[in-house]
Amino acid sequence: MARHLIIGNNAAATGVASEVNLAVNVQKLSAKGPVALAAGESVADSDSIRLVQGTGGVNYYSPWIKGRNVVSFSGKSAAAQTAEIAVATFVGSNGAAIANYTLKIINLTNGNSPFEFKSYEVSIAASANVTAIADAFTAAINANPAHWLRVSSDPASNSSGVLSVVGLKKGEATLAGGVQEELVHMDFAFEAAATTMAVTYSTPGNLGQGDGFYVREMEEVAQGVGFGFYDRRNLPIKPALTSVTATAYDMYSIVATKDGSTTSSINGVDNLIEIVIAFDPATAALSSALEGKLNPYLNSVGFGSVNL
Repeated sequence: MARHLIIGNNAAATGVASEVNLAVNVQKLSAKGPVALAAGESVADSDSIRLVQGTGGVNYYSPWIKGRNVVSFSGKSAAAQTAEIAVATFVGSNGAAIANYTLKIINLTNGNSPFEFKSYEVSIAASANVTAIADAFTAAINANPAHWLRVSSDPASNSSGVLSVVGLKKGEATLAGGVQEELVHMDFAFEAAATTMAVTYSTPGNLGQGDGFYVREMEEVAQGVGFGFYDRRNLPIKPALTSVTATAYDMYSIVATKDGSTTSSINGVDNLIEIVIAFDPATAALSSALEGKLNPYLNSVGFGSVNL
């Protein structure tokens, strides 16, 4: 599937040839060439449309798609990432002093073993209660946190034998001096006589929808299709990135076949075009203006409205 990304950063479209920088508009074919699609127009007004991302100069355009060739129209409302909080709850107490009481925090983010982990060893006094156990590990983690943790522990949650650890979100700076590439998912491993541990997630990690860091990643990947840029030596000038990592975008998707057939490939060759619109929902009137063009046009070829 050829995917094309159009990004709108809270700017009102004008419909002029040099569209406003970072505005999104919809165009139709007319006897005078490409012109702005008007609100309420349908496939009867033009058999083809394309999306425009304004630059204030030479706009960026999606491919033309025919309304009758559209096979999917959908959307999801913006939602930022949510950091995972993994919770270790200790139960019971140790009957004798244990010199090497070990807890491992395991980074499950990549989904494949062997997993990266950080191991902590503490000495626990005889008959120490679960609060003392949790406090000892909290101190050890604070003294030497794993690089994939945004904060080593959440003090407000660490009491009565409970230890909470908060993971990094995509795009956050790591303690190792890098940038976290994916939302962190964690687990704990712990063994000790007379003491057990249960693991829960007070806040499950969530990728969100249209989170700015994921849109940025999508934009970088799409530069090959949209601009012919693949980080090759003979193309040294990288196109400017327009996504805003602090923004959570509404995401619209239009999928169409290239030739009007009902199959996604012909003789093994990809036959689909997807146009993804990442649209800053900060101004409701701008979202309504975009939907006021997309919905009637796609309603006219059998799709329900998408209102985010």
